[in-house]
Amino acid sequence: MISHVYLHEQDNAFREVLTYCLAQEGWEVVAFPTGYQALSHVADRPDLWIIDTDDEQGFKVIREIKKEAGNTIPIIATSERERVINRVLGLELGCADFVVKAFLPQELILRIRRILGEKKQHGQECQTKGQMLQDYFIDPLRRVVSINGENIDLTSKEFELLALFMQYRDMALSREQIIRSVWGENYFGSDRVVDDLIRRIRKKVKHLKVETLYGFGYLVTS
Repeated sequence: MISHVYLHEQDNAFREVLTYCLAQEGWEVVAFPTGYQALSHVADRPDLWIIDTDDEQGFKVIREIKKEAGNTIPIIATSERERVINRVLGLELGCADFVVKAFLPQELILRIRRILGEKKQHGQECQTKGQMLQDYFIDPLRRVVSINGENIDLTSKEFELLALFMQYRDMALSREQIIRSVWGENYFGSDRVVDDLIRRIRKKVKHLKVETLYGFGYLVTS
C-alpha cells in the first residue's frame, strides 16, 4: 500500500530535493511552497505531514491539522533555527518528531519509516545526483570529488562536509547544523572540530571558496 506524504517546505531547491527523494522511496508526495497553500489542504487525510516551521504559518498549519484530525495524522516539524522554543512548541503541539536543518534526506526518510512502521524496500535508496560545486564535481554515489577529471583524496568526514555544502549551497550553515549532519546527533565534543575540518578542506580543495560567518558557521555559494 502506497503511503501519501504532504510536504510544506518554503525553500524551493530543498523542497525539490526532498520531493524527489521521498518519491524514490515509493511514497506519493504532494508539496506546498507556502503555508497558505498547505492550509487549504488540512482537511485531506495523508499518512503523514512534514511541515516547515520557520515562520508562524507553519505552526498555524500544525494547529489546523490537529483541529481537523486530532492525533490521527503524524506530523514531522522542521526548522533551520537553532532555538529550543521551536522544538518545544512543535512537540507541545503534538508533532511526532522535530528535525533541525540542515538534515540529509536519508535522515528524514529513516524518521518517516519509523513513524509509518515501514521497512526499507530492497534496492531503494535516495541518492543525490552528481553536481558541480564551483570548480569541483561531487559524486555522492561513488563518494568522489574531482577537478578537471582528477580525483581528490579525502577522508570520510571531508567528503561528507563537501556533500553537505553541495546540497545546501548558498545557505548559511551553523556549526551545530554541520556537526549534526557530519558527526551525528550523539556527538558531544567541541564545535571547533568543524573549524579543523574546514582548514583541512581548504588545504585539499584549494579553489573552493568557503565563507566564514564569524560566530555562526560557514557558507559556500554556487
